[in-house]
Amino acid sequence: MVKHQPLQVYEKQVLLSLVTGIYGCRWKRYQRSQDESSKWECAWFTILSSSFLLLLFWTYFWLVAQNDFNDFNSVYNHSGEWRDETIPIVTSTTVGFIYITFLLILALFHISLGQQLNLYWVHKIGVLATLLTIVSGFVSVDDVWGNEWEIILVSLQFTAPFLHIGGLITITAVSWLVAGYVVRKERSFQVMVLAIYILVLLALCLAPLTFTCPCIMDRHVLKPPPVIIGRRGAPMLAPENTMMSFTRALQHGASSLEADVTVVDGVPFLMRDHTLRRTTDVSKVFPSRDHEDASFFNWTEIHSLNAGHWFLE
Repeated sequence: MVKHQPLQVYEKQVLLSLVTGIYGCRWKRYQRSQDESSKWECAWFTILSSSFLLLLFWTYFWLVAQNDFNDFNSVYNHSGEWRDETIPIVTSTTVGFIYITFLLILALFHISLGQQLNLYWVHKIGVLATLLTIVSGFVSVDDVWGNEWEIILVSLQFTAPFLHIGGLITITAVSWLVAGYVVRKERSFQVMVLAIYILVLLALCLAPLTFTCPCIMDRHVLKPPPVIIGRRGAPMLAPENTMMSFTRALQHGASSLEADVTVVDGVPFLMRDHTLRRTTDVSKVFPSRDHEDASFFNWTEIHSLNAGHWFLE
């Protein structure tokens, strides 16, 4: 007598297939595993998490330093022509942050679903490239624009309460992940993971005691507001060293103005650069002299140049 075994029907797991497929290129059921992740893959998860934290810090730095982008451009722009050198940096930072964050979320889903971590080799190259790029970026900024790091501590006077709320939301959101991970582990490991989570949560709850933010301080103990100086006017709103730029600076609360002066034929005019290439149309009017020092031009020649058209390009 022949016994007929009923066919085993597997339910489709669309979410699991997407998570494991995108993260580790394991789209088929037989490719997945619920075994413990290898030490090598755990190391890659650590590298991924470190890349995310560095990118988070790097992104925050460029967000709070945006008021000094003009100063950054003056440091890195050696061509003599005006170019916003921060655009490729901000764009690449945004793309890298989205990519690394997406991979980290997929990794956390792996852990919550009890799946073995197995990062695809293409993603490993991407994570390493991102990490090396960010490290080289930190080194470059520290070497040429190192004084700008101070802006981070200053910015925390305003952003600390909002960062604190974001931290509490994040630590609450990952509580389900910690709970699911602890349930599947041995007792000794459960205690260690829970202790780390509780310490982080306690630190976040006590963090406001260290804040010195003007928005939560008593108005009577606040120091006078900082004096705002319009350097070359308001160069992000109007062509620098022009009446329009100085007017815009005063309209936005500047108490004083700063400018660089060059003297030609006994007539002073406002010019920061050694050449006229960046802020005038000297390349069109005097194409053979666009690399000459500004002081080599006479007043009639200076007066014939347009110092605002470049700002609109």
